[in-house]
Amino acid sequence: MKKVRKKLIREKAVIAIYQYLLTNCTTDEIEAYLTAYYAPRMDEDEVQLCKQLVLDVIEHKELHCQTITDKLKKGWTIERLPLMNQAILLVSLEDIATTPKEIVVNEAIELTKKYCDHDDYKFINGVLSTIG
Repeated sequence: MKKVRKKLIREKAVIAIYQYLLTNCTTDEIEAYLTAYYAPRMDEDEVQLCKQLVLDVIEHKELHCQTITDKLKKGWTIERLPLMNQAILLVSLEDIATTPKEIVVNEAIELTKKYCDHDDYKFINGVLSTIG
């Protein structure tokens, strides 16, 4: 089997989910975006895996949102979180099903440090650490 860059796939999936949350676009628009902008930077298998991850996140969004909300302080919901934090948490929850939790948490922390406010990684780590 050909080697794929899972870290890159996760990062691009987070960016696509962020755009989905920000613009409330359709899955067709997301797929077109992934094809147009990621295909030149990723091989075909990676683009397909990224698309599948993004579509799975969208399909399971309500379930993941509830799981995240259950782990937040009383009175908080996922909607109160910055959109990039939401995107990282949603992709991470989807990915935990097929990837060791430690890898998912570490990469989520790296993405948070890269794209979010200075101390947000502590929050992301705290939420993901409590999820089975």
